[in-house]
Amino acid sequence: MDTTSGGRRARRRRGFTLVELLVVIAIVGVLVALLLPAIQAARESARRTQCTNNLKQIGLGMINHEISKKTFPPGEFKPKGVPVNGGLAWSCWFLPYLEEAALHSQLNFKVDMRSVPNWQADLSGPVNRVISVYLCPSMARHQALRTVEGRLGDFDGNGIFSPDSGEGMGAIDYVGIEGPAKNVLNPAEGNAKYDNGRGMLLDKDTGGLCRGTAYECAAKAITIRNVTDGTSKTMMVAECSGRGAADPDGDGPLNNINELDGAWASKNNIAKIKLNAEDGVYNVSAINPPAATNWAEEEMFSDHPGGVNILMVDGSVHFLSEETHYTIYYALCSRNGNEVIPGDALSH
Repeated sequence: MDTTSGGRRARRRRGFTLVELLVVIAIVGVLVALLLPAIQAARESARRTQCTNNLKQIGLGMINHEISKKTFPPGEFKPKGVPVNGGLAWSCWFLPYLEEAALHSQLNFKVDMRSVPNWQADLSGPVNRVISVYLCPSMARHQALRTVEGRLGDFDGNGIFSPDSGEGMGAIDYVGIEGPAKNVLNPAEGNAKYDNGRGMLLDKDTGGLCRGTAYECAAKAITIRNVTDGTSKTMMVAECSGRGAADPDGDGPLNNINELDGAWASKNNIAKIKLNAEDGVYNVSAINPPAATNWAEEEMFSDHPGGVNILMVDGSVHFLSEETHYTIYYALCSRNGNEVIPGDALSH
């Protein structure tokens, strides 16, 4: 009996031909192609859920601040003697209600937020801190002047974080809503202009350049009683992810940058919503416009497909479609505009 020949035949039967191997590879490729979109969708769903939870925490903190202090925090506050762009944002004031009392106690609210002790060159200052609840995990697109670690970058490219510049400050993917822009028309008020101060988080200055009848000199922090449109129909915070520092086209390094829109501690972290698709100037929606327009104008922006998450005064979080008509998102930005908002305008 030729056992050697039989053993060779047995070994040959256990192998794969080249054609069979290519067929298997093709089948695996097809399965991966079919499964990959589902996997990516599942990951995005998880990221969007985390983003929603971030906003819910912010909303609960805002509500507890109002209960304790009898007002919501100011949108931006410039203390006496502090330069205009050195003031602090709403996101500083209610830190104790986000379980960040220790961080809040390190802030000096009487000095420039870009300066010591608020800012430190070794990134140990309170405003240098990266706060996870302020960052959306879906953030993929970002300005050149923001780092992937969640901070503002090195503006002038000299390799160090320079004092009084804002470089190295912790970033935020959520913007406070100051209201519709002052020249926006309100159909519910006979197409009168909204003017300033119609939103939730207002600009409040004291001393220094605050003179005359400028609204920021008289602006007050808002209470629940001031929200006559209803707490479930008034927006307080919205997504605006990927911001770094302002510049003319939204994405180019400049020296001496002052408007630190993407820093959570910066007073520039509020927005007056003004874009709409029919205004004859920008001709884009305020929800997910082209990135350069968005970052230059501080509108609503996210990397979630189809829209943005928004936080209402009552603490609820909704998804606002990028197809939303501009009159609706203007109405949501106003706390007292007497507008009627359709029941299907907001999704959970």
